[in-house]
Amino acid sequence: MKNAARILLLIGCTFSLLGFQCEKQVNGPLLKGKLAVNGICSNITITLVEGNLDPGQFENNWTDPTTGITYQNAFRLANPCQFPSHIREGNEFYFRVTTRVNETCATCLAYYPTPQTALAIQVE
Repeated sequence: MKNAARILLLIGCTFSLLGFQCEKQVNGPLLKGKLAVNGICSNITITLVEGNLDPGQFENNWTDPTTGITYQNAFRLANPCQFPSHIREGNEFYFRVTTRVNETCATCLAYYPTPQTALAIQVE
């Protein structure tokens, strides 16, 4: 009987620890963004439409050297593998800043210009 109790305790502890790994590491308020540029190979530029971020988390003005278009409050997406594929260029969406960057997808190495400042986000 003692062995059965120990096994149950061990199983319970294991599942508890695994549960903590699934926790989303999301920080801050709900923000509204816009997919400004969906460049080749997941080189994604997002602009902040509503909400407040620290000034160092985005670029006040960024000009796409390919098109000459200037975007305000722009940042590069740091975790493109986590970005939903149904969001198209020009679409607005809600997100939170996250500290978790779990890039498990393959992206090609072609380059499209993006802002220097990058943020990992969780789309809501």
